[in-house]
Amino acid sequence: MKKTMKKLSCFLLSLLMMLSVASPAFAKTNVTPVILVHGLGANPVYQNIGTPDQSEIENLGMGNIVVGLLTNNEVLNEVVKMLDDEREPDVDKLIAGLQNIIGKDNAINCTKNGNIKAGQGVINYWTDPLSKHKDYWQNADVAEVAIARQLCNTVGAKNVYAFNYDWRQDVCTTAKQLNKFIKTVKKNTKAKKVSLIGCSLGGAVLSAYFDAYKKQKDVKVAVFANPAIGGVDVASAYALDLKINKKSVIAYLKCMETAFNGGSSQGLFRAVRALGDKRVEQAADYLAKFVKNKKNVKKLYMKVVKPWIGNIPSLWECIPYSSYDKAVKEMSKMGFLDKKSGVYTKIKKYHGVQGRLKKNLKAIKKQGVQVAIFASYGTMGIPLTSKVNNQTDALIDTKYASAGATVADYGKKLKKSGKYVSGDKVINAKTCVLPDNTWFLKDVQHMRFYYNSDATKLVANIACGKVKANIKAVKKKYKKGQFLKEVNRKLKNV
Repeated sequence: MKKTMKKLSCFLLSLLMMLSVASPAFAKTNVTPVILVHGLGANPVYQNIGTPDQSEIENLGMGNIVVGLLTNNEVLNEVVKMLDDEREPDVDKLIAGLQNIIGKDNAINCTKNGNIKAGQGVINYWTDPLSKHKDYWQNADVAEVAIARQLCNTVGAKNVYAFNYDWRQDVCTTAKQLNKFIKTVKKNTKAKKVSLIGCSLGGAVLSAYFDAYKKQKDVKVAVFANPAIGGVDVASAYALDLKINKKSVIAYLKCMETAFNGGSSQGLFRAVRALGDKRVEQAADYLAKFVKNKKNVKKLYMKVVKPWIGNIPSLWECIPYSSYDKAVKEMSKMGFLDKKSGVYTKIKKYHGVQGRLKKNLKAIKKQGVQVAIFASYGTMGIPLTSKVNNQTDALIDTKYASAGATVADYGKKLKKSGKYVSGDKVINAKTCVLPDNTWFLKDVQHMRFYYNSDATKLVANIACGKVKANIKAVKKKYKKGQFLKEVNRKLKNV
């Protein structure tokens, strides 16, 4: 009996030792998985996937357009005429040339119903952690991939995931895919909840996700970084809010010379300004007359814009809520938008999501979700619409990204003071939907989050649960307030 008990004791002791050694491999993780949702154009899309002709589709970047302009003599000749008050550009030649550069190869456009074309999509859809995809983030310097790198270094790459999607599709479809992705991550990690960080258009994806799935209570932390949750006023061009003013153009070039990318693109803007204010003003005057001519605008939209990007739902979904009705009216009247199409059905659905943003943000916070919103300011609007004097992050208007802040026009100040007013009198956060969970980053341009910068560290620390997502907790732990200015990648209180 004693021998039997001794053997049994030895067996149980050995088993216990084996389990204690093996337990880390089988134990449920105590770290909440973090899922990064990128923005518009931040992940490449491909055509002819799985065939010998597979290739990346050219993005929407201005670089491609500029190269096209410089290599097309017909268009370049007409552009040069804009700089000379004694010569008149030929509108038909200009539009025909733009059509050849931009509208001819419409691979990036969606079908007339707003769907991704057959054989197109992303090739890096991963449901495993970024520890398996180090090439994606290890040497990243800026933007979403830099945030991914910061997250990996903060909480471990085995706990960080990249939700890579086709950014062209409508936001509600992407939100549905995100929900499936979250379920997969939860199943694989045995985690009860995940944390989300939505960048730029990814913020709109998070908005649509919470609108549809907030009752599932799968999210612990939700960070919105430079989010397109309220739209972008430059997208009001769909509502034919087209206004080009020579003073605004000159002011914009001066602003961007030092502001954009921290002045790293100074040479480009100086090169444009080197043409001389008179020539730049002459070009602006011509463009101002061009957009006032309804026939010119219709030709531009129908022959260039529509075949190029006219059916991409996500771009339509960047229209501000208040501009939506006019945009639908103007574009359907022009023939640009078919109200019987799938494109219209999709954008109408997301318009409803935009209208419920305030309600949804308050609801998820009440559920216990740690919500953080990061909006940037310090740059004027793109001089294409009447909203050129809005404070922006170089793309998204601060009032929209912050979900409701009262913001002074660029170069102006508010006649307010108090707890929620920035030291430079530009922002009043009291009118935000979540004033105690919204930060304002001055001079951090749209998604210019650099690896190891204070701004990126702050975003990562909140997303990874290193600090509670509220102004008071962050100020106590890091001595950083609600209004912060970036200087040499360090944040200083405004």
